[in-house]
Amino acid sequence: MNRILVNTVLGKVENIEEILPQEFAVVATWKEEGVLAHIFIKEAMGGAVLVFNETNQDKVQKLLTQLPLYKHFKKIEYTLLNQQF
Repeated sequence: MNRILVNTVLGKVENIEEILPQEFAVVATWKEEGVLAHIFIKEAMGGAVLVFNETNQDKVQKLLTQLPLYKHFKKIEYTLLNQQF
């Protein structure tokens, strides 16, 4: 099964505690809709790794713009995965 792994690096966010509930609400919706398989939060709030069930990178890139923290990402890497086991 193909998936897209997205690795984000978060810059400094002054009001992160206010933004996080909104961020998690968007991610929870993606999970409920079956678009997102997993999310892993990096230690010290340095970003996240998301695994999308979606295999269209353009669609995933557009989805990420919905995240309230999107404008604070210093770096975003996309990797197409093919699950073997």
